[in-house]
Amino acid sequence: MSESKIKNTSSLELPEVNWLDRDSNPKRFFKDLSYALSEFGFMVLTNAPGFSDDFQQNAFHEVRGFFESSRELKKTAYIAKTPYFRGYSLPNPAVGNFGQVIEAFQYGFEQEPICDYDDKTQPIHRRLFRGPNTWPDAKAFPGFKPLIDDLNGRYHRLTHLLGEAIVESLGQDVSAFHEYFDFDDPDLAASLNHNYSLSAYAEEDKDKIINEYQKFKSNKVGAHIDGPPFIALLINDRPGLQVVAADGQWIDAPVTCRTMPGEYHVPVIPGSVIVNTGGTLMHLSEGKYSATLHRVNTTLIPEGETRISMPYFLIPKMEGDLIPFGKFKADNLGAAGYEQGRDRGANASVNRMGTFPQVTKRWWAEEYAELKQKHRDEVEAETNAAFKLAKERGERFKNELN
Repeated sequence: MSESKIKNTSSLELPEVNWLDRDSNPKRFFKDLSYALSEFGFMVLTNAPGFSDDFQQNAFHEVRGFFESSRELKKTAYIAKTPYFRGYSLPNPAVGNFGQVIEAFQYGFEQEPICDYDDKTQPIHRRLFRGPNTWPDAKAFPGFKPLIDDLNGRYHRLTHLLGEAIVESLGQDVSAFHEYFDFDDPDLAASLNHNYSLSAYAEEDKDKIINEYQKFKSNKVGAHIDGPPFIALLINDRPGLQVVAADGQWIDAPVTCRTMPGEYHVPVIPGSVIVNTGGTLMHLSEGKYSATLHRVNTTLIPEGETRISMPYFLIPKMEGDLIPFGKFKADNLGAAGYEQGRDRGANASVNRMGTFPQVTKRWWAEEYAELKQKHRDEVEAETNAAFKLAKERGERFKNELN
């Protein structure tokens, strides 16, 4: 991809927060953490515990081996085999009116279903989120399941360590974090993503895709905030992730693991993890830490290459009001656009249904038809709140320049 095709990018970089400062220089650690999440909603956590370059190299090698295998082998873990949104999803068609071609593998902790998936006496999130993983053929991929189990455990430990630190940075006791997150009984969403470059598109469609990425609010290139999670963590092996900066342009996020020779046009920070604020944290902090619009820009993935990322989403307990830290009851309409009494379990469930229609069509069509409009309204409220907070950050940025 030539540099001439990469436009509207910011001169800013995502701030780095060094995990080692947590013990050696806590004052600097909490100052850096607060600045990153309040002014960017994103950060690069360096020296991330459990995510050394050696571990990431092995993880990307194993995951790339899975995605580069035959479709027949990958479909042994087809996501629509069960109602639980676990397993492999096929890439979407490469068409000129949509800016990403992506295949993925969804996973979580192995959990016994609480009830039958169609038992409507139970809330939908209890039926949808708790279930077993769907694994590919173990003979074809002997190292895949052990790697993913290991990755899951590392992410889980880090999200809780970091979550406690975030709560501390807000002046709260860590017990406030544990009110919403149970280490031994987690709710989470985790994915392995395989994005294709412009090489996947016909020549006549490439300019359409490039032009679409020049539009700040295009709904065809996957720009979004992460609504349900408290935080999201990610490692990646190619450029592509972009984050909206305070100056209204796009920041090119770094790569956490170099797995190909040659120069990247973004920094490579081995042993790091990219972290972003979710809608839940935006609400619990009353907007002090805001969720930020971000996307994967297909035009930044080197042509002829593909990009692998491994996002992990820490989701709060899905029942009860989401009361901002330091308060005793929920606001009618909080800083993140949350309404009091909101059904967060249904919201997170519909998010999954909309992302993976092949599962929804087979197992959840009736529930999705009932819930999707309310979900869209809630996503719009969250997104508008995030844009409002981003505008405020932009004003602060301009004032600092002046």
